[in-house]
Amino acid sequence: MIEEARAKQIVGTPEIADALRKYKFVTGQLFNTDVSDDYTFQEDYCKIYLPGNAYSEKFLIEFFRYLEAMKKESNISFREAFEELKAIEGKNEMVAASVMVHTINPRFAIWDDQLAEDFFDINAPEKDASVERCCRIYEDFTDAFYAYANSPEGMMMVHAFDSRFPNAEIPNLIKVGFIIWAERVGIANDL
Repeated sequence: MIEEARAKQIVGTPEIADALRKYKFVTGQLFNTDVSDDYTFQEDYCKIYLPGNAYSEKFLIEFFRYLEAMKKESNISFREAFEELKAIEGKNEMVAASVMVHTINPRFAIWDDQLAEDFFDINAPEKDASVERCCRIYEDFTDAFYAYANSPEGMMMVHAFDSRFPNAEIPNLIKVGFIIWAERVGIANDL
């Protein structure tokens, strides 16, 4: 549980302002560039959504090629993205698939193993889990995340976020996600 004072403390940090700026920059650029060959966009995108060296160069090339193609679709689904990304290297890519669909439609939640377990008591699927199982778990996660974001605690976080960033114009789910992320990584622990 995140208390109101803590939520206000978190949204007052420069790290949240910087994360919001980066998020808005990348989402603002999405439809103004060809993401399949804009390496500056890809670098900025990976810093926000796909950090570290968890993905091969081949995977990232195909990821951005598919993301560019998906921009033209009006109705993207997690299953579609999941199956497409699994076909690249044969791995279940929950995070990458959720990031992709979130990028096109910010109403989709971004999968996070630790968040799913800690906040919603949902275990990540096994590495060899079926597409159906992964999609069902993602749906359960999304439902739980939306319920949490709309709970009194979630709405308190939204209010704290809106008080600090009244013109952010991002979905409430993302506002709550920013605060949870900051709490998990220990932002504002010294305050």
